[in-house]
Amino acid sequence: MTASVVEIKPGDVRTRAEIRALFGGSPQGGICPSDDKQSVNLYSDPDVGEHLGYYDGWLAEEDELGPVFEYTGAGKVGDQTFDGIAGSGNRAILRHAEQGRTLRVFTRVGKVPGSDTKTHRYLGTFALDGTQPYVWRRIHGEDGNERNVIVFRLRAEGEVQHAVQDVIPPADETLAEFVPFQMVTAAMFQSDPATSGDLPLPKPRTPKRTTSRGVAPNTETSGTFVIPAAFSARLSLRAATAATVAVRHEAELTQAYRARLEAAGHQTGAFQIKVKGLTSTLRTDLYDATDHVLYEAKGSSSREDVRTALGKLLDYSRYVKSPGHQGEPQRIVLLPSAPDPDMYDLLDRYDVGLIYRSDDGRFVGDAVI
Repeated sequence: MTASVVEIKPGDVRTRAEIRALFGGSPQGGICPSDDKQSVNLYSDPDVGEHLGYYDGWLAEEDELGPVFEYTGAGKVGDQTFDGIAGSGNRAILRHAEQGRTLRVFTRVGKVPGSDTKTHRYLGTFALDGTQPYVWRRIHGEDGNERNVIVFRLRAEGEVQHAVQDVIPPADETLAEFVPFQMVTAAMFQSDPATSGDLPLPKPRTPKRTTSRGVAPNTETSGTFVIPAAFSARLSLRAATAATVAVRHEAELTQAYRARLEAAGHQTGAFQIKVKGLTSTLRTDLYDATDHVLYEAKGSSSREDVRTALGKLLDYSRYVKSPGHQGEPQRIVLLPSAPDPDMYDLLDRYDVGLIYRSDDGRFVGDAVI
């Protein structure tokens, strides 16, 4: 193989030297920005990722916009960050649209015969999901310690290879692990250079292709208590849509009530839930570990959002267990304003409480701290 490559198409296997000839970037590292090629090249190594406690790849479960590719940020030890030198690669991904760069994903497949030169398969071009560009996830690191990692949610831009071997493996065992709340430096999620800028808005999905792959049974789960770090991320978008505005309002509302709980001496966090047979990871909005209360926040008080919050609470609360507390947690919907009157009756029917923010900024409702 030589570095004089005319074109690289999804599915093609190339060395890093050949990739750099077209798309630039550094000769090593997982996140490789290139100014002159207007590219951010993302290299994934399945063996390394599994060793470090995570998987990069396609989620088997699709949402209304289609498939999502998850890519874990940079940083092998300790909490990942968007701040400083350690967070430079993660900032490059988060700000790719603002800086006019395209995300290109490659996965390692082997080596050139007779040498130690690694080869990588090209998956195609991507962009960050416009409404949820990344999530925080709690994993066990290489040193055995728990840490917070940034998991970017990528959407296909143009032609991509969606191969079966690149799908994240489903959860195959139950592991219920309670992790106390740990404070994280504000720079991880409040740094203006990291969290401001333009993100691409979601595109309408294309028709889903049929597949013969079966769906594994979803009979067991694992839950992990983690910090709700993503709540503090404030995204400035070029073109606001109802979805993106709601996401921002939800984050601000949750952060405000979380601050209220912590001011009262309560331990707060969230639950991270892996469901057996699924590749995706569920995450609750807010959990009060002191009083065993699970909150689901919404960015608007519309009928649709109240019903969505109700459904999530009924789903998530089945898996939320905490030492020192018996049974399922108290369930409360957190809203930015009062909903329609009949929504109170709906929530009461399922024994779900309601807290909302009044016009003067006060929180009103059930069990307000």
